[in-house]
Amino acid sequence: MTVAQKLNLPCDRNARLHYISQQFSAASGPDLALHWAGGRVSALNKLNSVDVDAYAKTRNFLDGAVTHLSPYLRHGCIGLQEAAHAFKKNHGAAADKLLFEFAWRDYWRRYWHAHGDAIFSDMEAPKVALGDAELPDDIRHGKTGLPCMDGFIGDLRNSGYVHNHGRMWLASYVLHHRKVDWRAAADWFEAHLIDGDLASNHLSWQWVASTFSSKPYFFNQDNLKRYSADKYCGDCQAQCPFNASYESLSERLFSPPLSNSGKKYAVPLVASSMLPAASAVAVFVHDEMLSAAHPLLAQPLPKIFVFDRQRYANWSLARLQFVADCLSEMEEVEVWLGDTATVLAERGIGQVLTQATPNQDIKQRLAAFAPIWQAEPPLVEVEISVQRLKRFSRYWELVAPLLLNNTDNLRY
Repeated sequence: MTVAQKLNLPCDRNARLHYISQQFSAASGPDLALHWAGGRVSALNKLNSVDVDAYAKTRNFLDGAVTHLSPYLRHGCIGLQEAAHAFKKNHGAAADKLLFEFAWRDYWRRYWHAHGDAIFSDMEAPKVALGDAELPDDIRHGKTGLPCMDGFIGDLRNSGYVHNHGRMWLASYVLHHRKVDWRAAADWFEAHLIDGDLASNHLSWQWVASTFSSKPYFFNQDNLKRYSADKYCGDCQAQCPFNASYESLSERLFSPPLSNSGKKYAVPLVASSMLPAASAVAVFVHDEMLSAAHPLLAQPLPKIFVFDRQRYANWSLARLQFVADCLSEMEEVEVWLGDTATVLAERGIGQVLTQATPNQDIKQRLAAFAPIWQAEPPLVEVEISVQRLKRFSRYWELVAPLLLNNTDNLRY
């Protein structure tokens, strides 16, 4: 295989799934299900099928009417501001609960912009004693013997999607019952998610751990039974570690008293390359802007996406196929396989125009190409200080009056 290889994504979806599995033979997991087909067309279909009333009433239940929009928002198939505007226009105040959840996504992203790679280390000292164990194989492969936890891990491995409540329960079990290091668990979990977003994923694991919250999150069997409609507990033969009061669980999980302080984790740097001088300008399409309607695609410039083997080394097959689905709708975009810097240099590119991102990995790969960063539309047009971002409640005090108003303007 050459250092840089141009890919020709088949139009037929089944052929495209097979093509990606061949190109990334080391990627694990089953093919991406049709229900999760990537792209803007699928995103709009899901957007238009959301039952906002049912969502507000049932979203916390495993069988609730969730939107399944998260992979499409994560990859920019549809914008957060765009989706919020559509729900406000079509549903008015009935969409308020949905907009509140959108605010969490905006909050995580603003926090990532403000703090960069610091989100991959403890943001605060933990409020309880945490473990530092490696992720064991029984968790990695869904063989814990607990039907609920193995069910959530099975969802992760087989579909790349886990209900939000399932994510919280699984994280609590992994961190507090099994004492696994939160960073090791978060990295593993994010690599398999088709909606894997580093900010919302890693900061959520920290929220459960108590390194980005005032207390740890944990649950008991009653909570699990209520929101899972007793899906797992009825026939469970395992000795349930969650069958206790919150007081008993707290004493069991968080004794002895706190003794550890905040931890810092190394973040690998992308190696820089000496590149030949070049003068051409191109639009660089990265994995947060995969929409056929993205405004940068209207630029009269080459458009280039790179499946960088180093950047995507840990992604599941389904995640890679989701990206390929999105790119198949973006006909003017050249799709390459190889090292990002090498591909751009071989194409004679000296400067790139692209969408702004808090992702330092993307920034480092483009640093040698004098990138011009175009801001993405935020959920609401407001400046938010770093101090106010320390807690979602303070962010929400400022954002709520702007987000939950009655205007139909796209830019709130």
